[in-house]
Amino acid sequence: MLRIYSDAAVSPKDQLAGAGLVIVGEGIYEQLSLPLSSTEDNHLAELMAFWHAVNWPIEQGRLEEWTVFHTDSQLVAQAVLKNHMKNSTYKDVFDNITVCLEKLSFYEVKWIPEKENKGADNLAKQALAKQRKSRK
Repeated sequence: MLRIYSDAAVSPKDQLAGAGLVIVGEGIYEQLSLPLSSTEDNHLAELMAFWHAVNWPIEQGRLEEWTVFHTDSQLVAQAVLKNHMKNSTYKDVFDNITVCLEKLSFYEVKWIPEKENKGADNLAKQALAKQRKSRK
């Protein structure tokens, strides 16, 4: 079983966003800190981070494993569970998430409180810090 934790961090002042992923499974523990295309919208950044999470098993050829995705974004968790996104601003990213999820054999999406997602949160903040540093 794979457990993938995702989170996003946004700095509206700097117009930067980052994603953090923690991937845990048998024989695997990965931490990814990823820059996201500039966005000041936290919901969009959370969706983009979640897209990276659902894309990871596809890129790694781990389509047959039971994968549990953990997010502290209620918008992401509810949209995926209902398979519906109301806000048209997020439709493209949500559609990409849906396409990825359809490729996975077994998955579950769980909403977790922020305090249980500190690893992914720290990695998302690291992505912001790296981007700030590279701008100087």
